[in-house]
Amino acid sequence: MVVATTVALVVHLAWYLHRHSDFSNDDLDNFVLMQHTGFWQYLMTPVDVHYVPLHRLMSWLVYHVAPMNFSVAIAVLLAFHIGTLVFLARTLRLLQAGPVGGLILCGYAASAMIVYGLVWWAHAECRAPYVFMDVCAIYNYLAWMKDGRRARLFCMALAFVLAFGFYEKAVLIPVHLVLVGYLSDEHRFRSHAKAWLTPVAWMLLGALGYALGYLWIHRGAASSPPLQAIRADLEFAKVFFATASGMGAEDAHDVPEHGLSLRLLCVLFAGCVAVLWSAIRRRGSWKVLLAALLVVMLDFLPITLSNRGTWIGLRIMHQTRYGYEELHMFALLAGIWCTQVSAGVVLGVHRKVAWGLGFALVLAYAAVNIGYVRSGRQQPLGLLWMMDQSHHYLGNVRAGTAQLSGGMPVFQNDRVPHYLSLFWITPDTRTLLPLFLPHAKFDDTAVPRYTVLQDGRIVQLQ
Repeated sequence: MVVATTVALVVHLAWYLHRHSDFSNDDLDNFVLMQHTGFWQYLMTPVDVHYVPLHRLMSWLVYHVAPMNFSVAIAVLLAFHIGTLVFLARTLRLLQAGPVGGLILCGYAASAMIVYGLVWWAHAECRAPYVFMDVCAIYNYLAWMKDGRRARLFCMALAFVLAFGFYEKAVLIPVHLVLVGYLSDEHRFRSHAKAWLTPVAWMLLGALGYALGYLWIHRGAASSPPLQAIRADLEFAKVFFATASGMGAEDAHDVPEHGLSLRLLCVLFAGCVAVLWSAIRRRGSWKVLLAALLVVMLDFLPITLSNRGTWIGLRIMHQTRYGYEELHMFALLAGIWCTQVSAGVVLGVHRKVAWGLGFALVLAYAAVNIGYVRSGRQQPLGLLWMMDQSHHYLGNVRAGTAQLSGGMPVFQNDRVPHYLSLFWITPDTRTLLPLFLPHAKFDDTAVPRYTVLQDGRIVQLQ
């Protein structure tokens, strides 16, 4: 049942990305840059403030395998997402989460944060590989703690190194390893602390060196004051846990930028119940809840301190796509917590009833999140709306250029819709169309010539 539900959720995700997303904004800018630079120069050019050569390589491969074919990009993202689900399931099994682990896996796959995290190619090709590498490293670390096989350490280290090629937040992987390893079995971890911490210490040393080098390169860049960063970090924690519960973080009615709402108070009440249940069921299980809060805040701290936090303020904390980066850690910590506080609660037939109720809750959670995604697609200039509009526009451009691919058509230069290039780096069809038709010509006075309408349809002007 769990496997079938997870597969159904992955299929729904694939359908959604195919029907309501496409290349947009930074994606197009990266492809245009690719056409005007050599391979190695493109590979080593930063993506905004990110030095991520494997991110660049993946864009280069996707474009050269099938130029402007978004289905290929979807296949790449789904490969990483499915890999994440596989290692997440295996890690929950190592954590002895039992049947609850299956429900947590389904809940992870059902979260709207998955759609928000993967719907934008440029954003997702940083995060999806990083999340996969993080879960892979955690699994191999826990497996090494159990069987001591050196191959596990090699796989863990390889995942750690590769993650840096996609996203700088790989510096946090050693912290995740220690946290999950320690909380999974505190007594055994303390008794083997020296042996189990040694490989992580080397990784942490490498992460620290990378972080210092990164900060030195970006010295003098705009950053938020410490108090403002802490305030923003707390705001993100509020948004993350609200979104994880199934509320619309980008909807001011659900999660206002300042203060609380009735639905947020319900989430806060649920958190208090979890703390109380921890106190009743098992001494020390509150540490897992505290770890979940601290991990979310630590993971988002780089953005709160960045120039984006300075320029955009608290509004950036309400962008649901950023929660995708922390969701897997929340799922793993939820697995540890449930293992600690639910042991022996139900037995026999009652266990089946409890699992059935839990599965029904997961299905309801999936339905709520699907509704949230659908409503998010209706918000003008929201991320899902822009991706949906880009899908319609570029779908029409593809259909039109496919009919003209045999010759050297002449176009007039037209502006692209604002949602397709918010910063006007790809401002017009003179920049955009060569991505589809490398030999396209532009002459505003030619007769006949083609024009691209604001919906992407290509028509001939006589």
